[in-house]
Amino acid sequence: MSRREEKRKNCLACNKSLKRIDFYYRNGGYFCNKKCFKTYVLKK
Repeated sequence: MSRREEKRKNCLACNKSLKRIDFYYRNGGYFCNKKCFKTYVLKK
């Protein structure tokens, strides 16, 4: 039995649930869209 890594269920920037199939994955994190990714990077 192989154990697969579970994906995050919420966006790192806005904390919305990722129900859609087409989520945005960058730098080891899951985001709703490109705008959320940019705001997360600017916060860091």
